[in-house]
Amino acid sequence: MLKARGADVRIRSRAAIYSKLLLIPAAAAGIVSAEVSDAAEPLPLAISNFDFRDTSGEVRDQTAEHERRLRALDVALQKGLSDSEGIKSILLTCQTGKCSARAAGLEALSTQARNAGARYLLIGEVHKMSTLVGWVKFAVMDLNSNKPACDRFLSYRGDTDEAWQHAAEFVVRDIEKHCMPR
Repeated sequence: MLKARGADVRIRSRAAIYSKLLLIPAAAAGIVSAEVSDAAEPLPLAISNFDFRDTSGEVRDQTAEHERRLRALDVALQKGLSDSEGIKSILLTCQTGKCSARAAGLEALSTQARNAGARYLLIGEVHKMSTLVGWVKFAVMDLNSNKPACDRFLSYRGDTDEAWQHAAEFVVRDIEKHCMPR
């Protein structure tokens, strides 16, 4: 009789263990599905235009070229971030004509971004230091905390269409990988 009870207890214990073990994959599946559903929700990012500053001191007037390159950089950033699965891009339409931090002001951009449903705001500036060296300074602002979620200072080489295009592509990849919370 004791052996029967011992066997009976052992069987129950194994059954209890197996039933608990089956709960682990079920719980893990629940956690994974919750993470997938959270990951499926893209983060709303308002994208402002970037500003431009030239301190190269070059004699030749390149204003038109730089304006064209800056517009192309803005378009590349907007397209690249719009194509990102984890980001819902929101384009800003400022009354000042140019939606950049310098032209519209950070407070106005932040207010407009919040009103448009954004949680984050991208601002930035291209700085041409010389014909050979340029910098892209950008920040992704967390509009809930009013603090930068990411603040970067990247350099690129050359003052050509291709150099600016590569810089824009790098900024998009950097934002996707390092600036948006996961």
